[in-house]
Amino acid sequence: MANLAVLAAGGLSFAVTFRLLAPEIFGRRLGAGGPPEGRGQGAGSGGSGLIETFNDSVDIALLVSLGVGIIVAAVIAWLVAQWIADPIDEIRTTTRAIADGNYDERAIGGGVEELDALAHDVNQLADKLDHTEQRRARLLSDVTHEMRTPLASIDGFVEGAVDGVFTTTEMYEAVTDETARMVRLVEDLSVLSKASEGALALEFIPVRLGDIAVTVADRLRPRFNERDATLTAVIDSDPVVVGDEGRLDQVLTNLLTNALGHIADGGSVIVTVDQGTDAASMTVKDDGSGIAPDDIEHVFDRFFRGAGSQGRSGTGLGLSVARGIARAHGGTLEVSSDGAGHGASFRLEIPLGARGSSGT
Repeated sequence: MANLAVLAAGGLSFAVTFRLLAPEIFGRRLGAGGPPEGRGQGAGSGGSGLIETFNDSVDIALLVSLGVGIIVAAVIAWLVAQWIADPIDEIRTTTRAIADGNYDERAIGGGVEELDALAHDVNQLADKLDHTEQRRARLLSDVTHEMRTPLASIDGFVEGAVDGVFTTTEMYEAVTDETARMVRLVEDLSVLSKASEGALALEFIPVRLGDIAVTVADRLRPRFNERDATLTAVIDSDPVVVGDEGRLDQVLTNLLTNALGHIADGGSVIVTVDQGTDAASMTVKDDGSGIAPDDIEHVFDRFFRGAGSQGRSGTGLGLSVARGIARAHGGTLEVSSDGAGHGASFRLEIPLGARGSSGT
């Protein structure tokens, strides 16, 4: 119908223009082409009859031409419509299948550039939905596994207390520890979920990264001292960024806690704060167990624990939460390591003077 509408408009414009101009031009040429003494009569009775005959011929020719053109255009329009409509129907069928959860379905554009681009976008959407669904299923499985461990521990201590294996005090202490662990797990999952959705509430104020580094280092240093480990804060500069002080404190706390879990007794961790042209950085470098090349890309995955972790008291979400908070500030959190046994370095970068993707 669209093609026919275009043809009708173009044909009508052509017919009207031709019908108005052709007789006038023909009459002028006819009058100008006669003998000098007969020019005045060229447009007379003989010339008038010739022009009328010409007009009738033009009308008939136009009607026949328009009729034939409409028929040919209708056939071509139908073929073009089928050529476009069939791939569209296939894409619609694919999108309905994807909406029903069949993420393996793929659309085909049919050779039309625009439809190929649309099919490509639909296929990308299917890939992302499939990836999201896999992550949700894996997250549910991981959460179930992580919750099962403290619940089994609580159940064991309660049964042990009933059987007299543990004292009531021992049972209470164990239940309290495991309950606190589950609370931390739920809180970390909440933060991670909100950060992923861009809904993490942040209070943006000017913050000095150097002050955060010193504060967190002083607070965690006793835990390092218990293992004869060294924690040093090196403030090359004290840049001011716009961010949530509490959340940035949480990022550094998670990074230092992770480092503490990977260094040996007597090891060392260095926190460095620096300022570049466009961003401020905070780096946590340790001399611990390091990260194997195959594990680098999984370090920030939920519940991932690399080789060399001492104990499993954490939730396994600390680094994921830290990266989520960094991204909510419009920044990045990256990791590097020379391999197992060569330590690791985590670098947080926050744009200077920029606000993140979330707000209060």
